[in-house]
Amino acid sequence: MTVDHELQQTHCGSPHSCCLLLLLLAVTHIGCQATPRTTFSTSPPDRHLFSGDGFAIHSDVPLRPDDPIVKQLAETRLTVTNRLKLQEQRDPIDVYLFSDEVSYRNFLRVRWPALPSRRAYFMQTSKQLAVYSFVSSRVLSDLRHEFTHGILHASCSHVPLWLDEGLAEYFETATDLDNRRSQQHLDELLLAEQEGWSPGMFRLEMIAEFSAFSARDYAEAWAWTHFLLNGSREGQAVLLKYIADLRDATVAPGFLQRLEKAVPTYAGDLWDHLHSLRRDSNAAL
Repeated sequence: MTVDHELQQTHCGSPHSCCLLLLLLAVTHIGCQATPRTTFSTSPPDRHLFSGDGFAIHSDVPLRPDDPIVKQLAETRLTVTNRLKLQEQRDPIDVYLFSDEVSYRNFLRVRWPALPSRRAYFMQTSKQLAVYSFVSSRVLSDLRHEFTHGILHASCSHVPLWLDEGLAEYFETATDLDNRRSQQHLDELLLAEQEGWSPGMFRLEMIAEFSAFSARDYAEAWAWTHFLLNGSREGQAVLLKYIADLRDATVAPGFLQRLEKAVPTYAGDLWDHLHSLRRDSNAAL
């Protein structure tokens, strides 16, 4: 989403993952295990720097190599890169981790007052790829989502919005869930089906502004991504080829025509895939 001459791309997690939380009273047992230090600076965290492979974490408190946040970013980078067969990153990703929510929101309010309230953001400028978030009970899933955006934009010249958000939603889900199944997205779409709604890749591809992306659009983007990566061998092949083509594309090409050629029955196959996921969910109960 174009915001001004400085901010070229802004992404955040979907509404279900970026709702406003109550201010944290304490932070325990998950990353940055130290007493939070509320700040009211208009500058991002810079007291401590942890350099990883392809990314750097700037934080208010020190991070050890075995910290869950460090391990999760390294794992996400490896997983996304390998699963999507991405080439080497062109640019590093800076992760700015505030120790508390008040400091984080104060920084965003001063720096980008027009942005809606979210727990985390990925921002791309002409000079930097950056993720902003704060330590919370949801920090790992928030970082998986936003960091996925960073990895995609560090490797590809252009990423269409539906794919950007679909992949971020996909890799946001913890790996211990079967095939990264999002029960919330699955329930949303199966309920929509009962209401007569049908997914449409053509419509989804036409959405170019982040502000126009609804909660159902996030769910549909996740569904297409999940289907293409897990439900169809031909779909997976066409998706990976498409992502490879995005590396040097001056403009992101359309995807629907490629999908129609590779998987002519894609519409019905998507619903079959979602129903299969529901059966798996019911069997696990």
